[in-house]
Amino acid sequence: MGAPESPIITAPWTDNLRSYVKPYWDHILNGPWAEGVTHGRLTLAEMQGWMIQLYPFIHAFPKFLAEALIKCEDDYSRSFYIMNIRVEKAHAEQWLWMGAGFGVPRDTMLALANGLQPLLRDVQSLTDWLWYINTKGTLAEAVAATSFAIEGIAGDIARKVTDGFQYYRDEPEVDLSPKTYRWMRQHAHYDDEHPKIALEIVDRYATTDFLRTRATLAARRSLQLLDNALITAFEAYSDRALLGTRSIERRHHEVDIPFPDRRFRRDAGRVR
Repeated sequence: MGAPESPIITAPWTDNLRSYVKPYWDHILNGPWAEGVTHGRLTLAEMQGWMIQLYPFIHAFPKFLAEALIKCEDDYSRSFYIMNIRVEKAHAEQWLWMGAGFGVPRDTMLALANGLQPLLRDVQSLTDWLWYINTKGTLAEAVAATSFAIEGIAGDIARKVTDGFQYYRDEPEVDLSPKTYRWMRQHAHYDDEHPKIALEIVDRYATTDFLRTRATLAARRSLQLLDNALITAFEAYSDRALLGTRSIERRHHEVDIPFPDRRFRRDAGRVR
């Protein structure tokens, strides 16, 4: 089943949304995790670390979408979600293949997904946020945070980092078979038009300035938490010296990333 048949129309206000989240989007793509994978700078243990820790999030992703599906009030959005849920179920299995290709036992990832082992705090925060926004938020917030932000950046990540896998081919635990690449290559293709459709649905349901602001902030929050999760996950599995000091210093010195002129401000209790 393909994407819903409807012209993809970008509303003018969504350009502001894209501009607002772009610094956070770019920080993931140009940050230590993506650059590390792309140029083979991460150790094999660090590569295994983010694959292990992020698996429960990937495993739960179709359930996030199912919560948002309940909120759909039109056939176009409903069709989009049904198609997306079917695809994401397959992607969870593909993540297991990727981990196995880098020497991660399947049972290790499944144990985390089944709650038998605790997740790192930043990874748990990402999962908790997506549960919250898809169950308690508006549909516009849910789509912006999940199908636009997370799936959109996943496509850009896949297009950037996949070639970096080649740097690990000589590691004795690594088997770079086609299955190892499947998750990344599927997302490089699948998540190209997908975020555009998601933004169209955001526009359908964000019918006021207040709702548009909420959707924009939800997208930003997803990107911030994904960034933290990826960095924390690979660092936690590192055997490099002074890792603990670097991680603590990063937390103490974290600041918001500058972004273009906001068109959102509060005035007498109203959001513009």
